[in-house]
Amino acid sequence: MKLFSCPSCDQVVFFNNVRCERCGHALGYEPRTNRVLALEPASTDFVSVGRGSDGSHWRYCDNYQYGVCNWLVPADSSDLYCLADRHNLMVPDLSNPDNQALWAKMEAAKHRLFYTLLRLRLPLYTQAEHPEGLGFKFLADDPASGEKVMTGHADGVITVALAEADDAEREKRRTAMGEPYRTLLGHFRHEVGHWYWDILVRDGG
Repeated sequence: MKLFSCPSCDQVVFFNNVRCERCGHALGYEPRTNRVLALEPASTDFVSVGRGSDGSHWRYCDNYQYGVCNWLVPADSSDLYCLADRHNLMVPDLSNPDNQALWAKMEAAKHRLFYTLLRLRLPLYTQAEHPEGLGFKFLADDPASGEKVMTGHADGVITVALAEADDAEREKRRTAMGEPYRTLLGHFRHEVGHWYWDILVRDGG
C-alpha cells in the first residue's frame, strides 16, 4: 500500500488514517485523485488545506460515523456514500457490537480492494446503475436456525460471510480446506474476479 504524507505538515500517513498524529488535522482519502487531504471544519462540511490544496469542500462518507470509512465525497454531491461504500447492499445488524467489529475488518479489506480497482481504472457500476452491477452483502450466520452464510457471487452480488472476519474462525476454515493462506482481501479479490469475468469476458466488455 502506498504511503502518503499529510498536506499540512508532511508527516507520513496511511490512506485509512483519520487524523494526523503530528499536526492534528483531520484526514480523509480522496479516491478520484488518490490523495489524502488535510481538512478543517467549514460550517456543515470540511475544506481542504495545506500543500496542493485548492480549497475544495468535502464531507466524509456516511459510514464514517461507524468508524469504518474515511473516504471523501464532494460537499456538493447528492451521494451519501463514497465510491466504495455505494456498492453496499446489506450490512449486518450493527446493534450487535460483535457484528460491528467484524464488519469494520470487512470494510478495511473492501476499501483496499477498491483502492486497487480504481487505480487500475477497471469499470465499476452499482446495482442501481445496472441490473448486474457490483454489490456487497455482509451477512452474519443465523444462530436460531444454525444456517451458515456462504461466501460467493451471483449476478453481480457478492455475499460475504461475516464469520470470515473472525481470525480464529477463518484459520479454522483454512486448515479444514487445506489452504496455504486465507485472507479477507483474498476473498474479495476472488469474488470480484467472477464479476469482472462476467462483464468483461462473458459479455464482451
